[in-house]
Amino acid sequence: MAEVTHRSLDGVRIRMSGPHDLARPCTSVARVADAGRLHEISSGTRADALAWAEDIGVRRFDQEFHTQGGRLRVGRTATRDADTGLSDPVLAAVWEGRRHAVFTHLYHGRPADAVAFFRTLRLTEHADGITAVPRGRARRPEPAEMAKEVPGLGLLEIAPLTARTRRRLPSWRGASVAGGELFQDAVEGQGPYFLLALTSLLVTVLPEEDRVREVPRRLAGLAVEAIR
Repeated sequence: MAEVTHRSLDGVRIRMSGPHDLARPCTSVARVADAGRLHEISSGTRADALAWAEDIGVRRFDQEFHTQGGRLRVGRTATRDADTGLSDPVLAAVWEGRRHAVFTHLYHGRPADAVAFFRTLRLTEHADGITAVPRGRARRPEPAEMAKEVPGLGLLEIAPLTARTRRRLPSWRGASVAGGELFQDAVEGQGPYFLLALTSLLVTVLPEEDRVREVPRRLAGLAVEAIR
């Protein structure tokens, strides 16, 4: 029996336990509204942040700033529109703590813009993740969400069960499972997925293609709960 706890960007702690491989890291995504713009930030391990930067085309970090007990590194890349061929410059910004990191991108951004944006967040690193609390006029319009790969199940996307996220549930009644209801649905061209509605959480499971039939049984042995 394995057990692990992860902390989302807004401070919610999720405990997972069961006869599964739970060793893989977890990422959290949140949106922050500031000065009329909506920024998406992510958190994960430092390795997650570096992999993200490489994926979007950052070859090296140009500048580094020390702030809030960690270092903020910035690098440049660009996005290209496949239809028009036009590109937009993008500044990637990664705040690194001891083990975890927070990362985001800013279109047409300068290093000073990255520094100013991270000043709108109060970052605190914990053993199980990082919290990013908006300050000043910045605000978080909705709760943060989390994502974690679990071998044998697939990708788990975990969100608070709210009036907004409840709209993702199908209109029919789900199967009763420990702690809630389990639903199965499908997206045309993308295949089946599962929704696990718990007391305070909604878990979306994007299954491994060859394990779809096993998911309900394997989910029955997985406990997911929000803890203080």
